[in-house]
Amino acid sequence: MRNRVIQIALTAAFALLLIQVVLVAPSQIRDAEQKASLLPAPPVLEKGSDVDQSMNGMHMIETHEGKKEWELWSDKAVSLKAKEVLELEAVKSIFFSDSGVTFTVTGKTGRVETKSKNLRVDGDVVTRSSNGYVFRTQTMEYDSEGRKIRANQVVQMLGPQDIQGHSLNLTGVGMESSLADGTMDVLRDVRAQKVLDNGQRALIKSQRARFSANSRAAQFFGDVVLDMENMRITGPEAKFEYDKDSDVLKSVMFTGGARVSDADKWATAQNVKVDFEKNRFIFRGSPRLVQNNDELRGEEIIFLDGGKRVQVQGARAKVDEKRLEKNQ
Repeated sequence: MRNRVIQIALTAAFALLLIQVVLVAPSQIRDAEQKASLLPAPPVLEKGSDVDQSMNGMHMIETHEGKKEWELWSDKAVSLKAKEVLELEAVKSIFFSDSGVTFTVTGKTGRVETKSKNLRVDGDVVTRSSNGYVFRTQTMEYDSEGRKIRANQVVQMLGPQDIQGHSLNLTGVGMESSLADGTMDVLRDVRAQKVLDNGQRALIKSQRARFSANSRAAQFFGDVVLDMENMRITGPEAKFEYDKDSDVLKSVMFTGGARVSDADKWATAQNVKVDFEKNRFIFRGSPRLVQNNDELRGEEIIFLDGGKRVQVQGARAKVDEKRLEKNQ
């Protein structure tokens, strides 16, 4: 009798197992497959891939001595194994200077070295200072140790607009911005043009140029050439001075020895100031004017009406005697 009971129990257990395998298990498998199809597929990494992690919508903040140094956004970031590098897509970053001025940089792709905090942005890169300067390059790099933004290629710069809507348009090679002192330098082969308040066009060439992130100050260094209509001014250094209220270019000051020339005369002095408001040129520091072999020296020489009239203080003249004999 006991053996009969055991046999019946084993038969019932086998029947239940058969029902689970044949009827229930296929249904559970189908449900699991349907649920799996609704979940996002995990990233597929190739065998030997350097990719450690991929993420969308990344945001990073880096600080320096307790203050925010830069902030970065990216549509997509990929972490590379053992290289301590983040590869970025659609990048926007903001750099904070000690003076409070910010530089906003955007580009197609980027890279962050997670250990050094150095950063690179590539592809149609635009750098905008909060006081209105815009720099366009193909690549921008940030040196975290030196706290400098750099570009080594061709640079196109557009300055802030004045009250007349005019901007300084400039091209050059290489750019460097310092977060410590708020300066922006174009490093070589500078070519620029500026429309003046009176509609006159000024063309500038120099080896290097510097702009301030804190003001409208602009300086040009090294073989500076300024052309305006029929007048040319050359010298080692020139500074553009703007009106604080209207942001209109008021004057240009050449220092370190300058020369001014037009069709019939030329003049030299240690310092030359071009006053755009009064349309005059002021020569100070051993000024000398030569016209038709006549030489004029003085304490100060002023070209009035854009050079049509000349005013001299403490004049000392040297006249061409041969020309005088011909006129007698």
